[in-house]
Amino acid sequence: MTVKTIIQPKGMAEAVGPFSRAILIGDQLHIAGTTALSHISGDYYERAIPDTIEEQTRLTLDNIRSCVEAAGGTMADIFKVVIMLKNPSEYKRMNKVRAEYFAVEPPISTCFRAEVMRDDLLVEIEATAWIKSHALSKS
Repeated sequence: MTVKTIIQPKGMAEAVGPFSRAILIGDQLHIAGTTALSHISGDYYERAIPDTIEEQTRLTLDNIRSCVEAAGGTMADIFKVVIMLKNPSEYKRMNKVRAEYFAVEPPISTCFRAEVMRDDLLVEIEATAWIKSHALSKS
């Protein structure tokens, strides 16, 4: 029987709606759309956010790393990302940061222009990882 486990990493703020930060179903970890704000508590619309795409991308991927590690995996276990980018003109700058996190065997990826939940949010990333079944029980 496949087990569904809710993943709420330490240091991550609670989700801003009726959804889970990440869910492990069998060996697959599904990470909800994550931003540079995902680790900050308090009113969603009052949280301070960095101005640049580089800083936001880095914080977003650090928050995704927290979810993967809480499930017993690493960034290398991520096999798919979906990127929502506010300004397509910032794609190259976002990609430069993303390459730091996925330097070897990068995941498959889809990127599209999207209006995210706050005007100052420049990027949101959703990820899926393959986590070995025994990893969570060892962490």
